[in-house]
Formats: sequence, C-alpha cells, structure tokens
Amino acid sequence: MPAQLYVPDGTGRLPGILVFHTLAGPGPNVDAFARELAGAGYVTLAPDVFALHDFGPDGRTDHPLILKDAEGTLAYLKRHPRVDPDRIALVGFSFGGRLAVLMGALHPEQVRALVIYYAITSHSLLRGPMLPSAAKAVPLTQRVGALRAPVMIHHGEVDANVPVAQARLLHQALVGAGKSSVLHVYPGADHLFNFALGADATFHPEAARLSWQRTLDFLTRNLK
Repeated sequence: MPAQLYVPDGTGRLPGILVFHTLAGPGPNVDAFARELAGAGYVTLAPDVFALHDFGPDGRTDHPLILKDAEGTLAYLKRHPRVDPDRIALVGFSFGGRLAVLMGALHPEQVRALVIYYAITSHSLLRGPMLPSAAKAVPLTQRVGALRAPVMIHHGEVDANVPVAQARLLHQALVGAGKSSVLHVYPGADHLFNFALGADATFHPEAARLSWQRTLDFLTRNLK
C-alpha cells in the first residue's frame, strides 16, 4: 500500500499518528498536514487506503477491505522502531474522519486520541442519492460506545458538503455515552476549510490556524 511516512530526526521513540485522507484520496494537503505534525514531534503515516482495490459500483464507505487495510497501517505504525506503540492517535478528514472513528471503535485499546475533521456521522440524514455502501452504513452514533480515546471534532459552520449538524450529532452521542469529546465549529468556514492547495480547496485562514493549534494542544495533552 502506498503511504507517506514522516519521521523526525533523532533516535528516541515518539508518539505515532495515522492521517486518513478524504474521499478524493491522498493529496498534497493531507501530506502537508502529516509533514507538519512530524515537525511537531510525531511519527506520521498517511496511507492511500484506496490504492489496492477496485471497489466497483457499491462505493467505498465503511468497506471491509478499507477497514482491513487501515488495520494494516495501524499495525505497521505500531511496529516502527521510532514509535512508542502505546501512544497512537488517528486524524482524519471527511471520509478519513469517519474511518478514524470506526478504527477507534474497532481497536479502542490501541488508540489514545482521535481528531475528526468534517466527517459524516449519519448518511441517512444527508440529502441526495447514495451509493449502496453508504446507504447501508451504520451511523457513527452506534459506534461511540466502544471508544475509549478522547475525541476532538472540527467542522465549518457553513459546510455545504457535510452539514455541521453531522458534527453536532456525533458530539452529542459521545457526550451522552460518557465519552470525552470537544466540538469546535468555525464561523464562515466551508468543507475542507484547512486545505489550501488544489481546485477543491475552500481555505479559511483563521479557521485553519485555530484548528491546527487546537489539534496540536489536544495531541500534546493526550500523547506527550
């Protein structure tokens, strides 16, 4: 599986972070985010979980092949000689944010922190047609009971792709289940608000800056 691995200089063991891409696949924005996290003192791995399979007309949402490949990346990161396997976090964007929650629920004993950017919580609450895999996807609200890791959620208030109600739904379910969750909503920010590169970017500088600092502070508290 192709992946971008970023390892800070030095010899000591560090926390490890998996960074999951959007439905558009890997790209320069996700790579830049992973590289900057490495600059903050983490070993980061940004895999391409779409690369190995043809998913056909059913779509990729919650696909068991993707979940298995994501498990492989988690195992690889934990075995890396520079990684402390007891200090692992997951960060995901949109599709990748949902994948991070699913992985945190499937492997709660292996994940110390989750950072979720503008993910879909329940496909059934979205408007428009859905591919078969999305139509069958179980809402994340039914997965939160298995989570142990604290969660930080970032979402743009005017997200035209994934309404902010999706983030509020996930946050409320987490709090209702007695989990640690914090939700940050960014006024004026759209989907992919912290992506500055490419035609699909809707960069919002202040939201990007603030969410980055909050993410760093959150990871420091839970991993360092």
